Amino acid sequence: MKKFIQDKGMIIDLVLVACFIVFLILWGRNFAVMLFGLLTVAFIILRRIDYQKHVVLKRILLTVFGIGAVSFVIIEALVFTQLNANDPEQADYVIILGSGIKGTELSLTLKQRLDASLDYIRNHPQTPVIVSGGQGPGESIPEALAMKNYLVEQGITPAQVIMEDKSTSTQENMAFSKKIIDEAGLEHPEIMIVTSDYHMFRSKYLAAKNGYAAEYGISAPSPGYLKPINMIREYFAVVKAFM
Repeated sequence: MKKFIQDKGMIIDLVLVACFIVFLILWGRNFAVMLFGLLTVAFIILRRIDYQKHVVLKRILLTVFGIGAVSFVIIEALVFTQLNANDPEQADYVIILGSGIKGTELSLTLKQRLDASLDYIRNHPQTPVIVSGGQGPGESIPEALAMKNYLVEQGITPAQVIMEDKSTSTQENMAFSKKIIDEAGLEHPEIMIVTSDYHMFRSKYLAAKNGYAAEYGISAPSPGYLKPINMIREYFAVVKAFM
């Protein structure tokens, strides 16, 4: 394999770069495409290094890879602990986290989150529900409005649903929702978070950092074909949250 890479290295480089350009044209600058591009650049650079001459560099790279591998396993294990969260506790507020819309149409992931919340909301009609999500590129309305419209279509009373329509990240979801709750006069709320299974651990962690008294969760299923890339992306997002 090593000899093959050395002999055919330039061809492999060109194929990888061509694939990256095609992926970029077809799917744009999404996480999976950019990760492929980053790995392509790393491969092109690393295969050109003479590790017999640069022993110190080799040791540094091995150390970095080792730390990365160990941290990946630990963080993914933490993410897995919340994949099937379905807490029955009574909460002061339900917070449903946004996940993108196209125009005014819910993404599959967002619809799954909203559907996962329905049983709890119907069983707790007096519990306020905060739908949290701002307006991004390609979105004709804020995610929060699309989310509220969907819940109302499912029979949820409009007065039960509160919109937080400024946030653009999970950290902002939690901070801006907390501000709404604080303004309502509740200083240490217990919340029920509804989000995708792979996203639950980080959501609870950021909720705790934002001063909620307790963080319960209902994990919505996520598409199986997107699970691997979502789990990889979550690794980097959790590292960022910890930092």
